[in-house]
Amino acid sequence: MNKRIYSLILVLGLTAGLAGGIFASHFFVPTPVLADKPLEPQKVVAAEEFRLVDKEGRILSTWGMYAGGPGMVLFNKNGQFRAVFSLTSPEEGPVLTFADKDGVHRATVGLGAKRQPYLTLRDQAGKERISLSLDDEGEPHAVLYDQMENDRAVLGTMEVTKIKRTGSIEKGSVSSFVLLGKDGEVTWKAP
Repeated sequence: MNKRIYSLILVLGLTAGLAGGIFASHFFVPTPVLADKPLEPQKVVAAEEFRLVDKEGRILSTWGMYAGGPGMVLFNKNGQFRAVFSLTSPEEGPVLTFADKDGVHRATVGLGAKRQPYLTLRDQAGKERISLSLDDEGEPHAVLYDQMENDRAVLGTMEVTKIKRTGSIEKGSVSSFVLLGKDGEVTWKAP
């Protein structure tokens, strides 16, 4: 090949490449999107439920409506329930519940219907074993339960119904201590 033909082929190739590039960019490539300014945070986001997931898509937390009120539920990496904070109903106050690794509710703290505070501890089977609270008048109350969730020891105020004798209700003082038998009858009390 002589020098003249070689130069002609080189010029034609460059010209064809340039023309093809211009043609392709004009007809086949969309207009580039340029960021005008950074996104501003939204003032209000409305949804029925929010979900926090990890990189694998497993739900770790939800925030939504539960049992009649808003709540936030936390799960472990295996998807098991571990904790919930909620307003269970308009009549009840807020409730915070913790669960063990098997999802069994073990501890609950909250405010009751009349906004009285309470703390409940449960065994591995989820049965209530200890309850600390204030009654409707604000008097302290602690109860120990047996494995069948029957009152066995009460410190503080307690209403005792004597069904076999008079059927009357007797309310102990704040400083009272009462032990109950398996049948629910008072076996010892002071004062």
